[in-house]
This record gives sequence, C-alpha cells and structure tokens, in this order.
Amino acid sequence: MPPSPRDDDPPPPARWEPIDEYDSPAEVDATFRTQRRIAFGYFAVFLVVTLAVPALTLVLDWWSQGRVIGGLSPNFVMAAGGLYLFFFLLAVGASALATGVEDRMLGGPGVVGPPDEGVADALDPPG
Repeated sequence: MPPSPRDDDPPPPARWEPIDEYDSPAEVDATFRTQRRIAFGYFAVFLVVTLAVPALTLVLDWWSQGRVIGGLSPNFVMAAGGLYLFFFLLAVGASALATGVEDRMLGGPGVVGPPDEGVADALDPPG
C-alpha cells in the first residue's frame, strides 16, 4: 500500500502538458500547394541535371574524350561521383526548405507554461 502524502511533503513538480492546436483546412491547403510547388521545382532541377549528363556527351567532345582525375573523363567522374553528391545536396536542400515552410505555415503543439523556465538554471554553473 503506497504511503499517503503528508502535509509537510513538497508538492509534486508541475507538469506542462502540450496543447492541441488545429490548423484550418485553408491553412493545410495553402501549405500543400506550397509544398507541391517546392517539389515540382526540385524535380525540375533534378531532371535537368540528370538529362544534362548524356546531353553533354552528345554535344561536347571533351566531355567524354578529355581527361581530368586519374585519366578519367569528366563524364565518368560526373556519373561516378558528381551526380551522387549533387543528389545528396539537392535532397538536403529540398527537405530543409520543405520542413521550414511547413513549420512556418502550420502550427504545432504548444506548451503551457513559462517558455524559458529552467533555461537559466541550465546555464548557471553548478556550485
């Protein structure tokens, strides 16, 4: 059987519960349209760069005949590593932009209570 609280016991620490926030259908629709524009824009960049590699092979002789790193052609270097680096940077940029847009356009769950509580205690050195 758990002990009963006594009058001289300190009160339990306050718990801050999140508040449910709901976005209006208009806000969600506007966010969806913005996200769709971002996705189409990044897809267009992806498509242009992906199609540029074989197109440069057809148009420029030095793209497949020249030698750069270790005797490899610029075309091979681009296909072997350049595209992967580009795709990674494109994905990071797209996800960061999409996340930022969603965070700014839609509300998230808020927290009831003082916003900076505990920050000063965390910054003060112990002792």
